[in-house]
Amino acid sequence: MCALQPLSGKLSSLLSLRWTYLTSYGIFLLGCLLCGVANSSKMFIIGRAVAGAGGAGVVSGGLSVIASLTTPQQRPLFTGLLTSLYALGAVVAPIIGGALAEQRTWRWCFLINLPAGAVTVVTLLLFFRPPASPTNGSIHRASLLKQLDLLGCALFIPSIILAMLALQWGGGEYAWGSATVIGLFVGCAVTMTMFIVWECYMGNKAMIPIALLRDRAIMLSLAFAFVFMGSFVIPVYYLPEWFQIVQAASPMRSGVMLLPSVCTQVFGSLVSGLLAKHLSYHNAWLFLGAAFLCIANGLYTTFTVSSGSASWIGYQILQGLGCGVAAQMPLLIVQLVLKPRPRDVPVAIATVLFTQYFGSAVVQSIGGAVFQNALRKQLRDRASLDDTQIAMLLGAGTLGVREVATWAFADRWAEVIVAYNEAITTVFYLPMAGSALAFILAGGIPWANTRRTKGDDDLLGAKRADMLQSDKQVAV
Repeated sequence: MCALQPLSGKLSSLLSLRWTYLTSYGIFLLGCLLCGVANSSKMFIIGRAVAGAGGAGVVSGGLSVIASLTTPQQRPLFTGLLTSLYALGAVVAPIIGGALAEQRTWRWCFLINLPAGAVTVVTLLLFFRPPASPTNGSIHRASLLKQLDLLGCALFIPSIILAMLALQWGGGEYAWGSATVIGLFVGCAVTMTMFIVWECYMGNKAMIPIALLRDRAIMLSLAFAFVFMGSFVIPVYYLPEWFQIVQAASPMRSGVMLLPSVCTQVFGSLVSGLLAKHLSYHNAWLFLGAAFLCIANGLYTTFTVSSGSASWIGYQILQGLGCGVAAQMPLLIVQLVLKPRPRDVPVAIATVLFTQYFGSAVVQSIGGAVFQNALRKQLRDRASLDDTQIAMLLGAGTLGVREVATWAFADRWAEVIVAYNEAITTVFYLPMAGSALAFILAGGIPWANTRRTKGDDDLLGAKRADMLQSDKQVAV
């Protein structure tokens, strides 16, 4: 999903949004089917790759659909609705998946997408009539291949894979200073440099047009998206760890305990979307969201073994509101900046999504290194465990920590739990700093007025005329 975001945006800008979106959705469903019927690990991994390739076009395509059919005043509400459903799914899906795996089979975690997806595909075929792209029907095959910038894609994807492998393996599979990890980072830097040089050469035909990155509002919106979503993903990942290890919650209960942040995120998305109609600028939401998220992460660092529900519920409310009001704003700002160039909007949306996914992966990898180092130190200092005993705990996984500590270190069980609490709370300093940086970056984004102008009315009228013409052609 991460590596193919820019290519999916480019496809949506050059070809019919309707058919690129439906094709992406079909590829995603095919991947889910392959996962659901997989009879080997290799087949399952291939299925996940196929689903990810289709998912890249589904996420950016859904936002491009909203961008093509709404005015700048309507867009925040519908974008907020869409992003709030992603947030809801992030917590509800693991709970449903856990129930399916426990009561039926894990395969239904993937097969369940097929009937729901079929309804979506039929609905899109019957009712979705987007405005015609200005390039539809005017691009020859050779020109299309050139404008897709396949060489740029061939350089971009390996650079992201090399970075992901380095972040995944560093500090675990291999030491950070090992030749393997350093080689991966060097390979990423070399291929990314080649990609940037090639994109500069391609100009406006590049997969990620460099002209977009020269705009201060777009560049700072991408930087904000990178650090903000990276700061948001840390509590999403480590709060369940804290619930299960320190608070002795089951996996399903830990999912339920995340509902305060999910519900307030949905609420924040809807409120910011509704109020955007009456506010002239999106920038205020960036400051508010970054401030709330920074405060929430700072409060998470105060967790103790005896912290009660009042604290973790209250802190999650701040976290959810912060992400709810600000997460979609970089997407809206780049669309507002590119209002005179609608063809570039799908590419810009895909680029913002890429920075969000990549930022989440980078910050989470850094958080993992912080956690591992802090945990080893705490277990040595507080519980007086040696390397062999520490490895035993780490090998037990989240669910087995308390059980292993009970039978292997019964006399130091309480110290082990305190060590985990201290290690997890240490990680929250990272997103606290990241969200503070996001607040600073928001200060550099120019304030663009969202109020409707005569040009907006003309543009909306043209969109409606295109939709009517498309319906007439279908009828004929």
